[in-house]
Formats: sequence, structure tokens, C-alpha cells
Amino acid sequence: RHIENYHLHHAKELVDALERVVREDGVEQIVLAGDAVIIPVLRDQLPAHLSDRIIDILRLDITTPEHEILRATTEALREHDGQTDAQQVEHLLDQYRSRQLAVVGAQATIAALTLGQVDVLLVSASSDAVHDDAASVEGADVTPSDGTPVSEQVVRLARNTGAHISFIEDPALLADVGGVGAMLRYRL
Repeated sequence: RHIENYHLHHAKELVDALERVVREDGVEQIVLAGDAVIIPVLRDQLPAHLSDRIIDILRLDITTPEHEILRATTEALREHDGQTDAQQVEHLLDQYRSRQLAVVGAQATIAALTLGQVDVLLVSASSDAVHDDAASVEGADVTPSDGTPVSEQVVRLARNTGAHISFIEDPALLADVGGVGAMLRYRL
């Protein structure tokens, strides 16, 4: 019983520390790591607002070296980000194909950014994957006069208009649309 109480007390201390870190640092994703004894106790103590942020649970022994914990955590975050990126791009393309609130390609995205229509900009994290498409957009001068790469131009415009920016790690996800697209707030 003494050991069980110790584990419970330890779990409560961990949850308090985690709540403070999440609040102060604005943490959106949590990866839990621990052994088979503490993880269930910890899960039982987590409030819903923290449990909802858990993206993976790693079963690691207490003697696991720090560099292995970092590697495993990084892999879990990459895998989760890859899934999230794929879902975001799929949603963008579905909206675009059904002629809803979405645009794809550099020209259309820059035009929408210029008009303040963009809610979420999806742009390939690889600047080489973002390129100007051949289509022109009526009434929008989208050629950067200073030689700024298209990826930098769309990010700058998104920041200026308060649009959320989502960098897509896998360049293949947005390759068919020039590496960039956007979910719109409204359509003109």
C-alpha cells in the first residue's frame, strides 16, 4: 500500500508540473513516456484537457538513456504531424474540388491572401517545392518585384493578414498544386 501511495503521489506531482508547463508554454501536444507501472496511474490522474493533448504513449524503462527518449519522442511527433498534415491537405483538396472555401496554387493563393480571404495557409515546408503556377489571376499582381521566393511571399502575406500558417512537411502532399493552398474565410 505504501508503494501504491507513493506512485499516486508521484503521479499527482507530475500532473501538476505538466499542467503548469502546458499553461505557461502553450503546449499543444503531449507524449507520455514511462514504464508499465506509472503510465496507468498517470493516465488516471490526468484531467480531460491534458488527456486530449496526448498523441502517443511510449513504454520506456526508467533506465532508458535521455537520447533514446528524445529520439522516440521525436519519431512520435513526426508521425503524428505527418498524419495531421495529410488530413489537412485532404480537407483542402476536398473543399477545392467541391468549389467550397479553398484555393490551390500560388497565383490563386496569393490573390486570396491579398484580399484578406485566407483563414489557413497550407504551404510546403520545403521552399523548393513551392512554385509559381502558369495560370494568372485577374486583378492580382502576384509577381514579386524583389525576387522574393513564392514561399516567402505567401508566408509574409499570411502573417500580414492574420492567417494561420500550417507548414506541410511532406512536399509530395501539395506537389500537384504547386506546394501551396489555402482555406478561405469567405469567397467573393
